[in-house]
Amino acid sequence: MQHMTSIKRHLPFSLAPLSIALSLASPVMAGMTYEGDNGSLSFAGDVELDINAYNSQEAARGSIFFAEEIETRDEYNQTGRVLFEIAGERRSTEGHYARFKAQPLLGSDGGVGVDDAWLAIGNGQGGEVKVGRFEGYDLFPLQDVFIEHNGDTANNLYRDGSGYIYQVKEGRGRGASAGQVLISQQVGDLYAELGTLFGDRSNLFDSDTYHGFSIDRDDTKNSAILRPVLAWTPGPWTLAAGAETNVVSDAVVDERGVDISDRTGYGIRLSYAAGDLSVNLNLAYLDAHEESNATVGVNALWRRVGLGYIHADNEIGEVNPAADPEAVTPEGNYTADTIYTSYHFPDVLGIEDFHTYLGAFYSMIDHDANGDLSDADRYGARLRLKYHF
Repeated sequence: MQHMTSIKRHLPFSLAPLSIALSLASPVMAGMTYEGDNGSLSFAGDVELDINAYNSQEAARGSIFFAEEIETRDEYNQTGRVLFEIAGERRSTEGHYARFKAQPLLGSDGGVGVDDAWLAIGNGQGGEVKVGRFEGYDLFPLQDVFIEHNGDTANNLYRDGSGYIYQVKEGRGRGASAGQVLISQQVGDLYAELGTLFGDRSNLFDSDTYHGFSIDRDDTKNSAILRPVLAWTPGPWTLAAGAETNVVSDAVVDERGVDISDRTGYGIRLSYAAGDLSVNLNLAYLDAHEESNATVGVNALWRRVGLGYIHADNEIGEVNPAADPEAVTPEGNYTADTIYTSYHFPDVLGIEDFHTYLGAFYSMIDHDANGDLSDADRYGARLRLKYHF
């Protein structure tokens, strides 16, 4: 790190002497950092633009599981955003600290948003309280560039008539307008956190029905999701386990008054990272009303090449007998399988921090009551351009 001490600024948190350095403002961003005796202030960001080619399907009528005709079309588009990061820290003489981070986003489609926006207070002995908008510990890391799932399956929103890939992130964070508080403690190789996500989480259900029963949107309450995680990292290994559950009864109910927000999930992660190799084995299980979702994922990144596989095995219980059978996810067992890969070209054209990625995926779905869902297979490829500044 090279310091240019000839440039002075008066900042509100008294940084003296002041230095400006090109540094790593975060693990993945190069930026400019103002440093002083008691704290720092950094500015960084990245540009991420994706050029995509993939196929998509839509059932001619209702659920994709039993549609007699599935309309398939090829799509080509560009997505992406510019992310700006402002981060700061101030420390006391006793070693305590206050940190903040803000990451506004400018989408390539003209939209404006925010990624992280939080304040953290730490005590110098490994304890910390974080408040704001952020993501908690990742219990299901993917190391992906481009993943979509078969049919209209999702891994973040639940939609009747579609598949669902549970990955222990319903309470991880960044939940629309929901608030977050996370308490964590690091002691040697052990790390523990208790995350909370509270507020309106009815948007988790991205359809008007659940198992064919209408969701009562006029009778929702704020949810409170607790998400404890314990991780042990001896050397290159990491073993982590966690759970998430909504502790507010009847936060979201269906037309019968049944609590469909009663959802409890569990996750285990085993990771190895040393040198040019990193490997993850992830397990997740969700116990929901009249439904269970189990997911296993394994992925590896060696030097510039990534390869991953995700398998979901879900069981659907009671479904409204009066509902249109072609408009809901039917009773029984269904599986979803997705394989994906990526390749990384670093410092393209000799330009530092300018990277190019290639990503591709293929995804399939099967239901025990339907022997042929090959028309619902999905595949795609992506070229990602990324520049850190």
